[in-house]
Amino acid sequence: MKMKLKVPKIEVSNGLAWSPDHKTMYYIDSPTKRVDAFDYNKENGEISNRRTIINIEEGYPDGMTIDREGMLWVAHWSGNRVTRWDPKSGKLLRTIMMPVSKVTSCCFGGPNLDKLYITSASIGIDTDKEPLAGALFVLENPGVQGFEELEFKDA
Repeated sequence: MKMKLKVPKIEVSNGLAWSPDHKTMYYIDSPTKRVDAFDYNKENGEISNRRTIINIEEGYPDGMTIDREGMLWVAHWSGNRVTRWDPKSGKLLRTIMMPVSKVTSCCFGGPNLDKLYITSASIGIDTDKEPLAGALFVLENPGVQGFEELEFKDA
C-alpha cells in the first residue's frame, strides 16, 4: 500500500467525520482548537479547500461523530462536555455537560443508532476528585440517530 501525505504539520490528529453525502470531510487537529472541513472526493480520496468551520472555546476538540441530520458532535478534552454543531453555519446547537473533564470521543450505537456513547480518560486525573474519569457514558435518547461507522478500506 502506498502512503500519501494529505495534510502536513499536524500536532494531535483526532476527530474525523464525513457529511451524509460524503462530499465533505471534517477533521480535528486538537491543539488548533477548531474543526476544519475539506471538500472530499469519495472516488479517489482526494481532499481540497481546507476551511475552518468551528472554533472551540472550552477545552480542546477531540473525537467527533456526525448524526443523520448532518450535525457534528464534538468531545471536549479538558472541557467537561460534548457539543452538537451545525457545520454549515458554525452554530452551537447543544451542550451536554459531563461529570468528567477529559471527554475523549463519542459515537452512535444501539440497534437503532439512537444512543450516544461518550468516552472519557483518567490519565492525569485525581480520581478522588473525579471518580467517573475513564468511564463510558451512554446518552439514551439524544433526539437524533447516527450512522454506522465507516470501515477502513485498504487501497
